[in-house]
Amino acid sequence: MKIPDIIKETARGLRKNMTESELILWSFIRGGKLGVKFLRQKPMYVFTEDSGLDRYIIPDFYCFEKKLILEIDWSIHDVKEVYRLDKYKEKLLINMWFNILRISNEDIKSNISIVLQDIKVSI
Repeated sequence: MKIPDIIKETARGLRKNMTESELILWSFIRGGKLGVKFLRQKPMYVFTEDSGLDRYIIPDFYCFEKKLILEIDWSIHDVKEVYRLDKYKEKLLINMWFNILRISNEDIKSNISIVLQDIKVSI
């Protein structure tokens, strides 16, 4: 299925404007440094049964081989509407047999070794 241009442009924008925490984590997981390949802000197609609409989700990072998604949470994720959308997307991804590991900005900045250990355990 062809990814719509607007989705491609959004993903490119997210890759070009990564947060500080995303940049830090990416420096530790890129290029198979953990023994598996992670992609960053790569659109994933999902079909939503409840609405019957095609939908794309752009996770922060994902490893298709291990069906693992890494989501970086920061203060915006505490906003009620964003939280509800996160949970909805999480449900769709779990239905596709993905595991989601949520990682806080603060943990990446202050406990990267623990974050990396959590990722290794998950893969």
